[in-house]
Amino acid sequence: MKIKIVILLCAIAISAAAQTDKETKTVFGNGKLHLGYFLSPSCHVGNIAGSTAVLPGLGAGVIFNEKISLGLSYKFIISENTPVGETNDKLYLDQQYAGIKGEYSFFPDKVVHPNIQLEAGIGHTELDLKDAYETGDVPQGDASFAYFEPGAALEINLWKYLKLDVGVGYRFIGDVAFNNLTENDFAGISYSAALKIGLF
Repeated sequence: MKIKIVILLCAIAISAAAQTDKETKTVFGNGKLHLGYFLSPSCHVGNIAGSTAVLPGLGAGVIFNEKISLGLSYKFIISENTPVGETNDKLYLDQQYAGIKGEYSFFPDKVVHPNIQLEAGIGHTELDLKDAYETGDVPQGDASFAYFEPGAALEINLWKYLKLDVGVGYRFIGDVAFNNLTENDFAGISYSAALKIGLF
């Protein structure tokens, strides 16, 4: 008799669960994966080799469950700044960065919410001739280095398909020697602003 009652109660519970369309909240989510994607033009400003450098950039990536994003990034110096210690003012520091960038968004459904960011990759540097000078001797040689840049940002949901990030990070540089410059000349704080265009 007791076995029949237990079986009947289990059947009622299973039937009731099957008839409701409300999803149960669990620690690890409901098992469904939502994928989004984005394209992100950006601009970074920071001190590199003794002067303020401006680096526009472009990134793209995918977003998992609106919180975790993983993508590629590229940025390069457009400001023609002569590096510290360089005696020839016809030359400027030409530098590029390419890497992988990950982000985690807290409360992404809020209009303004915080993000933490990690970017790592390879940088390349050389000296080039400023546009103001048509001729001149450009020193031969270049250098490559690893970089790692953690940061934090405030993200603003501007529109369903558009977000704005305003952030700050610190650029760590691996061992490098270029002319009279070292990793200490390339490391430093970087301020950034970026748009994210996509399906989130």
